Amino acid sequence: MGLFLKINFGGRKMKICIPKETYPLEKRVMLIPNSVKNLVKAGHEVFVQSNAAVGVNIEDEDYSSAGAKIVTEARDLYNLAELVVKVKAPSPEEFSLMHDITLLSMFHSEQNPVHIYYAGKQNLIVVEVESIRDEKNKRFIDQTDITGKAGVYYALQHSKKTPEEMKAVILGYGHVSSGAIEACARLGIEFKIIRKGEFKYIPKYLKEADLLINGIAWPESRRSKKEYLVTREDIKNAQKEMIVLDLSVDFPNPIETVRPTTYSQPYYLEEGRVHISLYGYPGLVPITSTNRYSKQIEPIVLLIADNGDVEGISKKGDLGIAISKAIIYPHKLDWTEYKPTETPPGSRIE
Repeated sequence: MGLFLKINFGGRKMKICIPKETYPLEKRVMLIPNSVKNLVKAGHEVFVQSNAAVGVNIEDEDYSSAGAKIVTEARDLYNLAELVVKVKAPSPEEFSLMHDITLLSMFHSEQNPVHIYYAGKQNLIVVEVESIRDEKNKRFIDQTDITGKAGVYYALQHSKKTPEEMKAVILGYGHVSSGAIEACARLGIEFKIIRKGEFKYIPKYLKEADLLINGIAWPESRRSKKEYLVTREDIKNAQKEMIVLDLSVDFPNPIETVRPTTYSQPYYLEEGRVHISLYGYPGLVPITSTNRYSKQIEPIVLLIADNGDVEGISKKGDLGIAISKAIIYPHKLDWTEYKPTETPPGSRIE
């Protein structure tokens, strides 16, 4: 296994790069100009790829005014980088442009272990954003409430009823469901939250449901056995035009007929019902999502940059400890074990 050769010295300025996202129809960025201004004020250099944030109405001039330098080509940007800050995990092509740097992004290594292979191949250190959690396991970067709201608003586009005429069945009542519950309440959708002791009654509730919302995080033990709360037969017997909205995006899913969807193909028909299980629901409201990302991620980026990278970050207080627990060192995991069987050039691996 290879060894990391880069040495970072705390106190020096870092080169922080913000690329334009390449995931189809992704409009968000992690940092807005106001956060960039604060990073520059702290003595760091920030480079932004041209047109990185036009999808959220932020122009290159806005970043320039905040003190960032604009770079046109992705290859040139990554050649400058010491710390890359982005929303989505890189595609294979993007990984190939990165060398010996630290990547701070959503990474989803458990669902997509192939990401570890590409990071290891390019000698990267990864800070997995969704794994940065406090001592109570609460995420520092969290948009699950937006997930629920955006999911319900999008699902209504497929309904032939007004919200106040609809009935929703909601699986789970945790944080990811909270936004959906709030949206239903505000819109006047009658809803029933199904708790664990009521699971056996799900088929009966579905016979009257216009909207089935799943907010349950399905454990690996259940996924590996392909165990389901809602079977294909349950979907067949549900109300004719029921919409299935999966917010947990775990696969296999507690709903047998659910599979992942994307911005370019956000829904599909299965057993005659619309199914939605979108990677990145907050991306449906990109301005709101970007603003929150920037506010949440700024102190994390600043601490890493002020520290001169992630070495020794665990000594930098509670936030430093949280960051240290989210670091992935591919070479310590033997990244070659995660090599994909076949990945066409430029294909997505989310």
